[in-house]
Amino acid sequence: MKIGLIDPALYNNHGDPSPNLGDQVISRAVHRELRTIFGEATEIVAIPSHAYPTPRSVALFKDARHVFVGGSNLLYFRWWRPASWKLGFIGLTSYRDLILMGCGWGGYEIPSGYYGSWVASTVLSSTHVHSVRDGYTRDMARHGLKLQQVMNTACPTMWCLTPNFVRSLRRTRANSCIFSLTDYDKDQNADALLIRELGRLYANKLLFWPQGAGDLEYVRALGYAGPVIERSLHGFLKVLTSGVEYDYVGTRLHAGILCLEHGVRSLVIAIDNRAKEISADTGLPTLVRGDVTGLTKWVEGGHCAGICLPIDSIDAWRRQFMSSSSIWVAA
Repeated sequence: MKIGLIDPALYNNHGDPSPNLGDQVISRAVHRELRTIFGEATEIVAIPSHAYPTPRSVALFKDARHVFVGGSNLLYFRWWRPASWKLGFIGLTSYRDLILMGCGWGGYEIPSGYYGSWVASTVLSSTHVHSVRDGYTRDMARHGLKLQQVMNTACPTMWCLTPNFVRSLRRTRANSCIFSLTDYDKDQNADALLIRELGRLYANKLLFWPQGAGDLEYVRALGYAGPVIERSLHGFLKVLTSGVEYDYVGTRLHAGILCLEHGVRSLVIAIDNRAKEISADTGLPTLVRGDVTGLTKWVEGGHCAGICLPIDSIDAWRRQFMSSSSIWVAA
């Protein structure tokens, strides 16, 4: 069986990876969940969401059972300036019956508009239920994009955080802390304060993970001279599976979720709608940027993640594919 995937982990049509390793975290989870649904032997053919499709890339989806849009912060459309999801003329004329999988709205300041609803009605499936990552995105998709069959399933990166797994997470603080910052959303005063407070709370036993291409340069500019994890998903996973206990605190959402998956007690500093909305829906531990009192309380208070996923919605979204036999054909 062949499945098509519009993949945030790919940056261009040459197969180069996205410079934001969070996109790779999302893609890893999307691949895992698609194989859970369709079987380990499923052929998953991927093309980038970050680049405009070409006739050659669209042709890769020939005879695919379904084509999914695999997560990321891309669910908004603008005709005058490219959005995160690059469609272009070829996408608009070739994509049909695409199925959303854990996608999110681009930001609070971005409206849907008539163009957005037209694009959604053109390229997205009207017969399948779409999966989006939070309630805000669900409401925007229903009322702005006019998609009626939409479920809030949380992000696929979280689908492994089952109730039994969450109950098993460590409640006590670790001696060391992995932290992150975001190169494209800087607050030098608040971010420098975070480094100082984490250094105090963890006796300078800190590790920095540069998820974004400019994160390391930014943290060095703020004066951090400590150890840094290799800027690769493999390098991060190697640390997380090393057997050493860490806490995680940082502005990078998907770094925090990946840490939770590996049993690391995690606190995400919410800097945009992604962490705020996911936290409101699921209980993902988050903190307002600059809240030193809240940070100290979380580190020293022995708090455990009280995460509660919309399990029924996730299962319902999965079940719709169990007996499906449709084949994707480009328009």
